Amino acid sequence: MLSDNLIYYSWQYFLPTDSLIHCGGKMVAYKDLVSHFSWNEAYSFLGMNEYRSMNIYDIVANKVKETDELAALRVNSNWEKSTMTWSELLDKSSRLANYMKALGINKGDVIPVLASKKLEQLIIMLAVWKLGAIYQPLFTAFGPKAIEIRTGDIKPKLIFVQNDQCEKIKEVKTAPNNIISFPDKCSNTIGFDDTLSGEKLNTSSPQGMNDQIILLYTSGTTGLPKGAMINKRLLLNTYLYMKYGIGLSENDRFFNGADSGWAYGLYYGPLGSMLFGKTTYIFDAPFNPETFLKFLEEFKITNFAFAPTAYRMIMGSIKDPKKYDLKLSRVSSAGEPLNPEVIRWFMKNFGIPIKDHYGQTEVGMIIYNGWGYDAELRIGSAGLPAPGYEVKVIGENNEGIIAVNSRSEGFQFMGYLNAPEKTKKSFIDDYYLTGDEAKIDSDGYFWFVGRVDDVVKVSGYRVGPFEVESVLIEHPAVLESAVVGIEDKTRGHILRAYVVLKKGYKQTDELKTELINFVKTKYSKHVHLEDIEFVETLPKTESGKIQRFKLKDIDKGKEEFKKNL
Repeated sequence: MLSDNLIYYSWQYFLPTDSLIHCGGKMVAYKDLVSHFSWNEAYSFLGMNEYRSMNIYDIVANKVKETDELAALRVNSNWEKSTMTWSELLDKSSRLANYMKALGINKGDVIPVLASKKLEQLIIMLAVWKLGAIYQPLFTAFGPKAIEIRTGDIKPKLIFVQNDQCEKIKEVKTAPNNIISFPDKCSNTIGFDDTLSGEKLNTSSPQGMNDQIILLYTSGTTGLPKGAMINKRLLLNTYLYMKYGIGLSENDRFFNGADSGWAYGLYYGPLGSMLFGKTTYIFDAPFNPETFLKFLEEFKITNFAFAPTAYRMIMGSIKDPKKYDLKLSRVSSAGEPLNPEVIRWFMKNFGIPIKDHYGQTEVGMIIYNGWGYDAELRIGSAGLPAPGYEVKVIGENNEGIIAVNSRSEGFQFMGYLNAPEKTKKSFIDDYYLTGDEAKIDSDGYFWFVGRVDDVVKVSGYRVGPFEVESVLIEHPAVLESAVVGIEDKTRGHILRAYVVLKKGYKQTDELKTELINFVKTKYSKHVHLEDIEFVETLPKTESGKIQRFKLKDIDKGKEEFKKNL
């Protein structure tokens, strides 16, 4: 008899024979995949068996020679649709690359792009990489100071700016003289259309596997962001994840709802789709559960990936999920752990689980409950290590910091820009330390505990916030929550929860008591939730991760205030 947290799925979905290993007509078992895996599989798929320095532009161009799919389809908040073919994408990016070259852009130059969910971003990506330059996404929610921090380490020669962001750039001290704006031209900038009127650049710059292709500043769940330098080995990681994590099939319509200003949205959104010759679907509208489900329905999306916050919002606000005629066969989540209750809700209402995946900006996706192989789905776990990677925990009794062997062929992290000490602290010997803590069970599944800074001892027991948060979200009144440890002289720490309620529930002392008792009954009597504070929203990074350190700062301030009374 399987427990509620262990459900076995043998999904018989198949990719074309050159895209998925089969064994006796069935999807390959995870253990067989790991034991027989070779990185030559990825090199062969990407067309780099003989020439490892092939440019990304040329890899994509070779992949889409005979496809009749669109390169991209974008829908805005008014449901107006725009599209781009592969020939348009390759032609325009080649012309843009030639224009940039005339501006003095060379191999290794960092090119920031301040934009969100626009077709032009795909053109810019390929143009930047065609020159051997480095693509740097900037999220449009950033203010001038945040942009300065992210462009201060290396002052750029050129920046691309979405036209509604032009006023913001005027306040950025590190902004270059060369500013290209789109889709419309701002004053004192170069119009995007003007960059496409010249000749095409016929020759691409060689890109070695150790050449940097992306600069991406971490979202900063703690402290200031750091500039992660990512090399071309990202392509190997992306291939692996799209195939075995996402489980992309030949006939899939794949949509990654995450913004490409962040690692998950960039690596496994436009980049992943382009490498597989698939259409990049873009929904340029503020997140709303109903409109997103409508998008999935209207465009017959079969394979969907998004962040846990979005799935929690869908569960918490959609009253009649059966009214949506969804074609989903695979759903994935990444960014932070997904609460088991959300997975069960999706299974009940849409007949399919959400498979939780784990990774980081620095190393990409490295642990997952993959759709591309046959394995048990253990609800609440992050899954199993990706084939080709050695992932372990450094600690005692199979619990500790998640660590990745940097000697893997698919290890993409080059270090933090202008921060050698921070880079050094991120490694022990050959192992990169993620800063996340997990437990490994007897079958090798990883169970996320929390960020190292968030895990606390309560009455001698180690407690991670995710465990308590996953219990709270099972209560019908709770939309989402964040749990933090507060120092206590007697018990080491006590736990305080910040709770966002669903619509229709009132913030009362009676409900606080009910929730505290709910945790005590459902989780553990020895781990006592000391206090609950109702809030309208939780502090989050721009990519949607909960910033518990900000809640800790609030609590420290309260304690200091009490001392001074």
